[in-house]
Amino acid sequence: MKREKDNAVVKWFKDVAQLIKGNKKNAAIVAAFVLLVIVGICITVTSSNRKTVEEPIVPDTEKVEQDYVISDEVMQKDAIPEVNDLMRKYYDAAAAGDVATIESIKSSVDEKEKIIIEKKAEYIDNYPTVTCYTKSGPVADSYMVFAYYEVKLSDYEKTVPGLNAWYVCKRDNGEFYINDDEQDEKLANYCKVISVQDDVVDLNNTVNVKFNEAVAEDEELAAFLDLLPNLLSSAVGDELAKNSEDAAVETEETQTQTEEEQQADAQDETTQNVEKKAKTTDVVNIRSSDSETADKVGKAQKGDEFLVLEQKINGWSKIMYNNKECFIKTEYLQIEGEEPKEDETQETSEQTAKTDEIEDAQAAADSPSSGKAKAKDTVNIRESATTTADRVAVAYKGEEMTVVNKQADGWTKVKFNGKTGYVKSEYLEK
Repeated sequence: MKREKDNAVVKWFKDVAQLIKGNKKNAAIVAAFVLLVIVGICITVTSSNRKTVEEPIVPDTEKVEQDYVISDEVMQKDAIPEVNDLMRKYYDAAAAGDVATIESIKSSVDEKEKIIIEKKAEYIDNYPTVTCYTKSGPVADSYMVFAYYEVKLSDYEKTVPGLNAWYVCKRDNGEFYINDDEQDEKLANYCKVISVQDDVVDLNNTVNVKFNEAVAEDEELAAFLDLLPNLLSSAVGDELAKNSEDAAVETEETQTQTEEEQQADAQDETTQNVEKKAKTTDVVNIRSSDSETADKVGKAQKGDEFLVLEQKINGWSKIMYNNKECFIKTEYLQIEGEEPKEDETQETSEQTAKTDEIEDAQAAADSPSSGKAKAKDTVNIRESATTTADRVAVAYKGEEMTVVNKQADGWTKVKFNGKTGYVKSEYLEK
């Protein structure tokens, strides 16, 4: 039984041309092999363009010949055993999702490519045919390799033909490898000239015809291939986002652990355990930690009573608020049984209130109250308007979301990637 086409089976394909465009290190090779976007199952194919081949931009041959000597040699079929073995090894590893092997035979494999390799391999049986056509490269022991292959998909009987272009070089130890490093303009121009030589164009046209014939004979396969690029792109994007979110969570947890350890180490010197009842002497903010820049989790009114767990010599007291440990400036607390302090509490309270008003006004001015908003930095989107609520998503700097409602408590309700949650208003901008 075939897998549902809107489910896992459609998640592994992607247009190779788009993949290489997303990899800056391959820019020279992309420019060189504009003809070779016909790569079988990995190409974006539509019913309206299957019978045409994009005409390449003709390079400045005279300029290239001043940089590298261009040979008129006809490309050779399976002429170099070491190169054949390299290509066979690559396609076998690709079918198996063996990222480690591909990393060993390519100069670089980024995280995006690793994900693509693994996703594609889930739905490939094998590459029964791999044929190598080679031309001499611009430097000694280098080759321009045109690898013709046929791939057997897990859910289809017919094999699908394709063509990849590779730049292959030799390491100091004598082993050949796929050179995926950033290339200079000289190499890019060299590749452009090679790509428009008659025998390369003929090979590309031949593979194009075979591909069109294969999809013309199987409407289901043709429709399936038409959907693949966007579907794989979405799957890869989800995986990258998940990895980034996991990394952000790990960083946040590590930072939290470090702060807690530092606080624990300094506790003997900075705290006095009291566990007494106290009342607030004025309206005062309740914060998540002992800092004026910490998140506000509430606001106490004059005369509110709290259980004080600790009085820290840095001027803050740890209290119980809504069954959670929070912090209030000690100067705003009157401990039960102690004489009131004769100090400038009232004046300080008024100054703090004014400061809060200025901060709130500034936040209101800077963050939007409707329409679209962008994240100023990486920010958590939470299930409710509190830093202790579950995280429903992570928005990265510059990502856009829809403002549903901006609240007076410093939080904004937003919609992001189909989910609704809350973001601290200070992290949003127009």
